[in-house]
Amino acid sequence: MHYPDLENLSPELKEILAGKRDANVYKMLMHSPNLAPGFTALADAAMWSKKWPATWRELAIVRVGRLYNSPYEVHQHEQIGRLMGLSDEQLAACALGADQSALSDDERTILRLTDALVERHTLSAAERDEGLKILDVNGFADFVMTVGFYQLVSNFLNVFEVEIEPHDLFPKPDGRRAQAVKA
Repeated sequence: MHYPDLENLSPELKEILAGKRDANVYKMLMHSPNLAPGFTALADAAMWSKKWPATWRELAIVRVGRLYNSPYEVHQHEQIGRLMGLSDEQLAACALGADQSALSDDERTILRLTDALVERHTLSAAERDEGLKILDVNGFADFVMTVGFYQLVSNFLNVFEVEIEPHDLFPKPDGRRAQAVKA
């Protein structure tokens, strides 16, 4: 899919793009100017929730990307996960069938619950109880909504064939940029 003409966007949409690191997902999103502001607001709310650990959030998002076979999603959120403190081993554990020994019990629970939400679109009472043992109800609600939101994102990325940028959007802590991985 081609990217829309970004020069003819409204000032509100140009402002959204200006704050999004020139990310291809947001460029492609401009094909839907009526939904773009709400999408962006929900993306920001999911990313900045303080009600559950950012590392768990990134594990869940990378797992959704893996389950949806969405290279862009996996690539971007592995970068963010590293910035949040996840190791390469923890991120590799998000791959389907991967060894999860690098993860804590709680992190494995997050992946297991993510799998259930994606595969069955709900959680059993026992799974809900598992989630509520490691998160309060606000954090658990944010987890469920984040998994759902990134399913939508992965669908969009895959259908519109959003390309990984030729450079990392999130520089390493030392300020360098890594080479982009080809999808």
